[in-house]
Amino acid sequence: MKHLEFRRKYLDLLISGKKRSTIRKRAYVIPGETVFVHCGGMIIGKAKITSVRKISLENIDDKIAEMDGFSSVHELLDEINSYYCNSDLYLIEFELEKFCKPVTPHEMYYEGENLMEIARRALKSSALTQEEKEIIDLFLKTGSIRKTALKLGGISKRGLVRKVMRKAFRVVRELEHK
Repeated sequence: MKHLEFRRKYLDLLISGKKRSTIRKRAYVIPGETVFVHCGGMIIGKAKITSVRKISLENIDDKIAEMDGFSSVHELLDEINSYYCNSDLYLIEFELEKFCKPVTPHEMYYEGENLMEIARRALKSSALTQEEKEIIDLFLKTGSIRKTALKLGGISKRGLVRKVMRKAFRVVRELEHK
């Protein structure tokens, strides 16, 4: 499942339901899709994407600012300008279904196991491709999914690294149950 990530400063707005949209540089979700919502390092719930549309700075109005959890269009524009400069933008609207208790991605995907240990054990398996083993080896050197993604070419590679680490976890679990 894809993830929609927010900075910690948006947690209260998300939980209260005041933040029901986000403006992003890329549209990587589609209407009807369900995604996990991250905020401040925790997965706080699932969101159903209700709308995705291209938007220009000139089209941002008070309604959009309010839906995005801001008190004015100027406040939202200041925030947007601190992240993006003169690029295409997308307005992503969503309905958040909060979890009773937030969980860390580590708990959700790796059952709290030590990722470094999972990586070491997974490298011994023939169930991984050479490319996956190279990514895991790089993870062992950097000690971080984020740092590994950066070494692979950019933060956008985090999804690839996470996918490989989740596969490594499944492989290790299968080996343990044999």
